[in-house]
Amino acid sequence: MPECRRQLVEDISETDDPTLVGENCHIVAEKDGGPRSDPTMSVEDRNRYANLTLLCNVHHKIIDDNEAVWTVDRLKKLKVEHETWVEQSLGLDKAKMHDDTVYAGYVDEWVKLAHLDEWLAWSGRVLEFGQPRIRVNIYDDLTALNRWLLGRVWPNRYPSLEIAFDNFRRVLADFKEILQEHLQPHGAGAELWTEKFYKIRQWDQSLYAELLERYYFHVRLVSDLMLELTRAANLVCDEIRRHLAHNFRLAEGHLIVQCGEELVPRYSPTEAAAPMPYPGLRQFYDDRSTRDLTIGKGQPKA
Repeated sequence: MPECRRQLVEDISETDDPTLVGENCHIVAEKDGGPRSDPTMSVEDRNRYANLTLLCNVHHKIIDDNEAVWTVDRLKKLKVEHETWVEQSLGLDKAKMHDDTVYAGYVDEWVKLAHLDEWLAWSGRVLEFGQPRIRVNIYDDLTALNRWLLGRVWPNRYPSLEIAFDNFRRVLADFKEILQEHLQPHGAGAELWTEKFYKIRQWDQSLYAELLERYYFHVRLVSDLMLELTRAANLVCDEIRRHLAHNFRLAEGHLIVQCGEELVPRYSPTEAAAPMPYPGLRQFYDDRSTRDLTIGKGQPKA
């Protein structure tokens, strides 16, 4: 608001990290039925930077209570005017603004391609039923996400955030590599299911027992990598809240998985502080048994 000059960001930490005390206002409402809602706009677009503006709590309420006055076009104009004023009057670090905008764009794409809003559902298909399965569109998006993360040009402003993204990508690469080993199209082809390769046409007790053991090892490893991917995603969310937006996904909370019961896989403080929390597949075979949640253990048989 032109007449409002309340401070919306304060430095209160020993490390001089800024703390957001204003409120993110959605220009087009985040939910259908909200102020200035547009059912045709995707959830991802509603939460992108272009649809958000920072307001004090007083004017946030005034604007939402007077929808006829504060239209979408007027709020977009207000956003531009406010950002220009901040830039000119508050000595804003333009380089930091540029870097934060780059990070924000990366976060938006990561949220979309990782299907964070469907995490409980799609991870449950991997973890439940004793036969990992995944929708083709999600599998394709994860493939694209791995390649996309690998190619990012990072601003190098927040090293711990960039490490968290790299850690996620490393887990994702191994998760996909192991998962795809025995995936087969299922039904009409919208899903990929893990083949029960222990089912042999000609009965052989010894071979059947060996293949069944290998199958269970594979399923448990896929499950443990799914849990590790969830830890890695939760770490990324923590780092986003630490550096970019303190209220990032606060309403949704931590990413949850369904594995018998609903659980929240997370790195311990010691694990999260490691140079790279995920040690790579070879070491993970053994390290998985030390995580907060685990399904299998040990190295594969030679």
